[in-house]
Amino acid sequence: MKKLLQYPVTVLFFLFLFGFSLTNFLTPSKAFSELENKYLAQRPAFSWKALLDSSDKGFAQKFEKYVNEQFPLRDGWISLKSRAESALGKIENNGIVYGRDGYLFDKYRSYDAGRLEKNLGLLERFAEKTPGLDRTLMVIPASYNLLTDKLPEGLGNIDQIREIEAVYERARQSGYRTVDAAAALMTHAREEIYYRTDHHWTTDGAWYGYEAFAAAVGRQAVRPDSALRRTSEGFWGTYFSKAKKYNAAPDTLVWYDLPVDSVTIDGSDVNGMYDLSQLEKRDRYAMFLHANNGVTVLQNSGAPEGSILVIKDSYANCFVPFLTQSYSKVVVVDLRSMPKGLAELIHSEKIEEILVLYSFENLASDSNFPRLLY
Repeated sequence: MKKLLQYPVTVLFFLFLFGFSLTNFLTPSKAFSELENKYLAQRPAFSWKALLDSSDKGFAQKFEKYVNEQFPLRDGWISLKSRAESALGKIENNGIVYGRDGYLFDKYRSYDAGRLEKNLGLLERFAEKTPGLDRTLMVIPASYNLLTDKLPEGLGNIDQIREIEAVYERARQSGYRTVDAAAALMTHAREEIYYRTDHHWTTDGAWYGYEAFAAAVGRQAVRPDSALRRTSEGFWGTYFSKAKKYNAAPDTLVWYDLPVDSVTIDGSDVNGMYDLSQLEKRDRYAMFLHANNGVTVLQNSGAPEGSILVIKDSYANCFVPFLTQSYSKVVVVDLRSMPKGLAELIHSEKIEEILVLYSFENLASDSNFPRLLY
C-alpha cells in the first residue's frame, strides 16, 4: 500500500477507470439518445465464436461501440467537448461546419460518381418502362449552395448546382422534364428556406419548390391560407445531432393544416398528413407524412383532377402536402421501404404523372434505385 501511495496519479487513474466501468455495468442501457437523435448500441451477447470474430460483427468491436455509446454521463461529456472546442476556436465537428447566424453546414467534398452513374442509368431504364407518362425530375441542392453569405471562408464543398445541371441535361435526353429548384430558391435566399440545424429545406423552401414545379407542369400552385399555418418551436435537426454545438439555436417547424379526404400508409388509414405525436419527440421532422413509409396514398376531392406518383427521399415529406391541393390523388413511394412492385402500383392507382424528387446527396448515394424496375 505504501508503494502504491507513492504513485497517487496512477492510483486515481485506475480508480477512475474502475469506477466508471462499474457504473457502466450497473447502469441500465439507454435505447435512444435524444441529444444525438439516434438509437444506441446495446450490450452484445457473448459467445466464443463472436469473441474470435475480428470483423465489425465480432464481440470485441460490438462491445467497444456499446461502451462508447453507453458511457456514463455521455450527454454531459458531449456538451463539455463542444464547449471546449468552441473555446479553442474550432469551427467544425463530426463533418459539420459552423456558419454565420447559427447555420450549420455539411462538409461535402466528394461523392460516389459510380453510384450516381448507376442511378441515372436506372432512371433512364425506368423512363423506357413508363412510356406515355409525364415524368419530371427535381433535384434539390444542399443549403450551402444557396446560403453563401452564411458560409465560413474556404469551405471547398462540391458545387451541387453545377452537378445538378449535368444530371438534368442527361435526364432531358430520356424524356424527363426538369425543374430548376435552385433558381427558385435562390430568389428567396435571404428568407428561411433551409433550417439552421437540419439538412432539409423548410416548409417555406418547399413551397417555392412546389411553385416552380407547378409552373413547369402547367398546374396552378395553390397558396395556402395563412390562417392554416401552424408552428412548433424548439426543433433540433440532423446537423445539430452530429455536431452537438453547445450554443446552437433551435429552429421553428412550420406546416399547413391543409384539407385532404384520406391518407393511407401501406394499406392502413391514418389521421391526416401529419403525425403530431412526433412533436413530443426529438425527430420532429418525422411528423411530415408520418415519416418515410413504403406507399402513401393521399386523396383530395376538392383538388383538380389528376394523379401523380412521387418517388422521393425525405425532402419531399414537407413538399407533398402542397401537391394535394393540385392533384386529386397523390401517391408517394419511398424506395427504401417499398413493399410491392412499382409497375403494379402505377397500374393499380391509375397514375398519370411521375415526379422523382431527391436531394443531390441522396441521388448520388441511394442504393435502392434498382427497385424502380421491379
